[in-house]
Amino acid sequence: MQAVDHFRGPLLVLAGPGSGKTRVITRRIARLIERGVNPREILAITFTNKAADEMGERVKELVPQGRVWVSTFHRFCARLLRSRAEIVGLGANFSIFDTTDQRQLLREVLRDLNIDAVHFSPNKVAHRISNAKNNLQSAADVARSFDDAVGNHLDAVVSRVYPVYQRRLMESNAVDFDDLLLHVVKLLSENPELRHSLDERYRYVLVDEYQDTNPAQYRIVAALSQDFPNLCVTGDPDQSIYGWRGARIDNILRFESDYPSAVVVRLEENFRSTQQILKTADSLIAHNVLRKQKRLVTDNPDGEPVELVVYRDGEHEADEIARDMRRQVEAGERAWSDFGILYRVNALSREIEFALLRHRVPYQIASGVEFYERAEIKDTLAYLKLISNPADRIAFLRVVNTPRRGIGKTSIAKLVDWAERSGVSLVEAAGRVSEIPGLPKKAGASLKKFAELIADCRQAIDEPVDSQLARVLERTGYLKQWQGSDSEQDQQRLANVQELRTAAQQFDDARADEATLEGFLETVSLVSSGDNLDNSAGCVTLMTLHAAKGLEFPVVYLVGLEHNLIPHERALRTEDNRELEEERRLLFVGITRAQDRLFLTQTQSRNFRGRRLTTIPSEFVSELKIKWSERTESDWPTDTDFESNDSGDIDDWGADNSSAPSRLRRTKPPSDRAETPAKRSGFSAGMLVRHPQYGIGTVIRVSGPARKQTVTVGFEDAQEAKTFVSDHCPLQPVGTR
Repeated sequence: MQAVDHFRGPLLVLAGPGSGKTRVITRRIARLIERGVNPREILAITFTNKAADEMGERVKELVPQGRVWVSTFHRFCARLLRSRAEIVGLGANFSIFDTTDQRQLLREVLRDLNIDAVHFSPNKVAHRISNAKNNLQSAADVARSFDDAVGNHLDAVVSRVYPVYQRRLMESNAVDFDDLLLHVVKLLSENPELRHSLDERYRYVLVDEYQDTNPAQYRIVAALSQDFPNLCVTGDPDQSIYGWRGARIDNILRFESDYPSAVVVRLEENFRSTQQILKTADSLIAHNVLRKQKRLVTDNPDGEPVELVVYRDGEHEADEIARDMRRQVEAGERAWSDFGILYRVNALSREIEFALLRHRVPYQIASGVEFYERAEIKDTLAYLKLISNPADRIAFLRVVNTPRRGIGKTSIAKLVDWAERSGVSLVEAAGRVSEIPGLPKKAGASLKKFAELIADCRQAIDEPVDSQLARVLERTGYLKQWQGSDSEQDQQRLANVQELRTAAQQFDDARADEATLEGFLETVSLVSSGDNLDNSAGCVTLMTLHAAKGLEFPVVYLVGLEHNLIPHERALRTEDNRELEEERRLLFVGITRAQDRLFLTQTQSRNFRGRRLTTIPSEFVSELKIKWSERTESDWPTDTDFESNDSGDIDDWGADNSSAPSRLRRTKPPSDRAETPAKRSGFSAGMLVRHPQYGIGTVIRVSGPARKQTVTVGFEDAQEAKTFVSDHCPLQPVGTR
């Protein structure tokens, strides 16, 4: 194959969905090594830890003796930055702030600047700062470029917050995710010798998913391919869906201009989907202008027609999807893991989750960071971060009184104020409490003891990570608050911390002599959404279209093909077609996740953002060549299938329908929807349920009309019963007594 055998010079591989590009990349690496290239001269970069680990394993299988570095952008930058941290004013033991840490720091900055954190939320400000960093704008650049005459209020806030936020990051010897890239761009651009040495070391660079690179990543790749432009990039402009977080589709579209001698190879054969699914995908994406022309082909069977299913409302939609999946599983046609339910916005998952619970359908929601967001895990990691980097302000504030040490908020405020005026870290300030005026004796003693605890744990910083973790748990007494408890919730917390120890042990075993506390914390910090998705969990997978990238399912339900959902209302508010084209690419990605069957759904009305709305079909429906027939609820056909047999070539949307591969199916609302409250909600008296806050409880009664039905539950750890509205409560049935 041309892409595998290409040796020197730039190479662009345009790889359609399901075309086996990972196999091509790994075989290309193996071929380079066969031709005498030193494995250490090869650098392969992709976007997720999961993709990097899978690619690394495949390379090892093909070339067991080769040590090729397969990494994510952020992992590569973190390692490079640690080796040159002092150049950008950091210590090599810098912390990497995750989203939670970043938001906490921004909350502090907003409070200290007397800015309303409700109107200008940390999320909004963080998004703007992230965009600035991805576009290579420093805090000084943003502050300098802000124009009072034309800027809006949020721009004004960001121009004030960004410099203070960045200063406090540096004072904490910390970086956020975007800094990892921005600092490395600075390193490479301001240190020609370093750039040249890295370029010479990594003479063969391969970048996967090049269409998702942002300006910072683009600059890093260019810097590593200047003297030795043996750069191979793979990607598909039709799958560029991360513009909202800084990705630039122009990077892949202009590759041939950046590298005029580039060879272009197209991978157009799809090994995943049926012909019907690919025809539907092709008919959609052909409406985009910003793309590289290619056509998806396959030797797979023609397959079943793609179906557009129209439901009465979101509850009906969710209920019927759950019934349909259960029917197929009980008939032995499918396993639960064969199904993927995809949606544009997370809000659509609520009614689907309730329906799956009612019908006892096992499911998982793709969220690789969920484990590390649990309070007990965040607490434990904060101790480790503070041991690794005593300047970490956010880690200190999280655990200085966890478990409780009798240190009040006023005492902590005095400590923080004194530390800032003295120019020392909070840990150092805690060790010098005798110098802080007005600090209560008891709080001062506890703070000093805390500082001594951190100092003592730092003495063992060269020990295996699991040993350090065990010492922290033992010295802090952190687990004592749950030990001896019969509460399932407390037992789960203990199990979660034990699982973190397992992760530490695995890290120690995998890295052997190279295992460090900094390395472990870096690995944990760079976990991304989807990294821990369990493909063998034996359950249905729910996820957003963005999270579904790179995955596949035999059967896909793509829900909510409605105006303002997809395309998203934000894309419809702008006159720039780029956002609309990205929404079309997002739907293209969703369609091409399906292997055998694809069901597209929409509703006549939907509860969304607290209101019941009459829906409008998505603008993209006409581009899928699906005939639409307007029908009222009384017109529901007795047959569940409604096929388009229009003899004309123009359908009701004005689109050419002469070769439409899809069909429209409407379903009848289930006849039992208005039956007993218990049947409607899935809850009944005596049922055991789990609540994320209150733990295990027993349903006492179910009452009220269908739309306002309530469930009253008695919980083991609560003094009185709790009552919930059944349609809006996170109760999960776990059995009966």
